[in-house]
Amino acid sequence: MKRKVLITVAVVFMCLLFALPITTQAQAPAPLNTVSLDVTINSAGEVSVGGYNLRSLGLGVLSDQVKVVTKDLDSAHFVLQGELVTLDVKGTPVLKIQWNAASRQMLTTLALRYGVQINQDQLARIEEWVASSSIDVTAKYSQDASKPVAIKLSKPLLVDLGPDGQVAIEKMPLAYGIEKTTAQMIRLGGISNSVLCWNKGTLTTKVDGKDLPAITLYPKGIQTVMQALGLQFLVSVDPLFTSQFGVDVGMPGGSHQAGTICRYE
Repeated sequence: MKRKVLITVAVVFMCLLFALPITTQAQAPAPLNTVSLDVTINSAGEVSVGGYNLRSLGLGVLSDQVKVVTKDLDSAHFVLQGELVTLDVKGTPVLKIQWNAASRQMLTTLALRYGVQINQDQLARIEEWVASSSIDVTAKYSQDASKPVAIKLSKPLLVDLGPDGQVAIEKMPLAYGIEKTTAQMIRLGGISNSVLCWNKGTLTTKVDGKDLPAITLYPKGIQTVMQALGLQFLVSVDPLFTSQFGVDVGMPGGSHQAGTICRYE
């Protein structure tokens, strides 16, 4: 009898032991949007970001003082994901911020009190992006070029076109727009909304919810065309063909459909 009781207790204990990790360590949902960015700074003070050398784009090099500081720091790693922000230097934790929607709202309230100009639509979009995204940035002192940026954005960027050519991205108006004649041509099409999704070279487009033919571009072919046009010195197209992102364009008088996402298969 005693032996039977001991066996029963042991079985229950083992069941609890194996069940606890399942019930207490629930996996958080994977972020809809991920960006992984690599930054390197070499001994000449050249900065490479996401596979692009900024000096080749016309930007200058860092000063000797900045180079010394960068070399001493060696590396830094910044991660923003959901309710957690972390910063490591040389693999040593430096900073951790734990925030949720309520605390972010309080930060926003304080920013508004100090004169930051931002409206409720913009705030709502920022919160959507923060809550659904993971951003990983690694910066290091290295003679190697940075790795191509890795972008996967299931949530399309919102772009709104005004009747006179005004352009807003994520509810934030730009200082410039498109030509009025171009805006008039767009209105002639009677289109309310279009969603474009770029998947590592393949572009799919929906116009007012209807599919257009998919278009696929090839990196070697694009490089050949750029070389023929004398444009090969500008930027590498390689990062473009490893990226996934979308644009949700609201035409004049149109709107965006809630919950629109780009699906990558």
